[in-house]
Amino acid sequence: MVVDDPNALGVIDLDAGRADAIAGLLQAVGQDRFPAAFRHFIGLFATFDSMIITRYPINAPPLSLYQDLDDIQAAISVRFYATGPYLLDPLYLACKSGKGPGVFRTLDLAPEAFFRSEYYRTFYRNIRISDEAGLLIEASADEWIIVSLARVARQARFSAREIGRLQLIFPILSAAILRHWHIEKDEGDFEEMGQLEDRLETFGADLLSPREGEIIRLVLQGHSTPSAAAYLGISEGTVKVHRHHAYAKLGISSQAELFSMATRYFIT
Repeated sequence: MVVDDPNALGVIDLDAGRADAIAGLLQAVGQDRFPAAFRHFIGLFATFDSMIITRYPINAPPLSLYQDLDDIQAAISVRFYATGPYLLDPLYLACKSGKGPGVFRTLDLAPEAFFRSEYYRTFYRNIRISDEAGLLIEASADEWIIVSLARVARQARFSAREIGRLQLIFPILSAAILRHWHIEKDEGDFEEMGQLEDRLETFGADLLSPREGEIIRLVLQGHSTPSAAAYLGISEGTVKVHRHHAYAKLGISSQAELFSMATRYFIT
């Protein structure tokens, strides 16, 4: 969400506490205390329960730069996520499609059937958050950094006003992140990421037709039959037929089985 008229969502007062926080953020760049200073500064404008900062080179697996999760949540949201589920993440897909830079709620970017998708059921819901705001920061033409701010289950979702306030300070946040993490590209990582991207594109390719493969990838990303039909410019009935044939060829009967099969394919 990009705010064209900041005044519509309120003007941010630069009081002494916020001025000190900006100074503390600048002084912390390049030091170990930077994430804490960064977290403190954002917390003056919107509350959140956890923060994950992840680097996404175009041709390398995601790299966790910072996270404040417990061991169980880190295993799901960082380590398992990097093995393949990130390829279906609405924030990551927004970066790939040129949506950013800026501040966005994940659920505003997701397909309309996201809550019914197997990605949501088996991954997003398991990280036990009620809402997530992402800061999409463009590090270069082929690299992004995403700052994920999450609220735990049963907490209120981020309001338009809060997203607007984060958008107002986004230039400060983006500049600080880019200055602190000066990233050298590793060609070995590029090759590995390219292989993961190829694996998503080739999932089921030995069994499915090109159209069936397209529809299966859209289903994995959370598209419903109507949205997949609109995306591909075909009828809903045609989508259903192709999906039915694809499921039969893959030997599965549900979206849950499809997601499980795709996840195993990513990590083998």
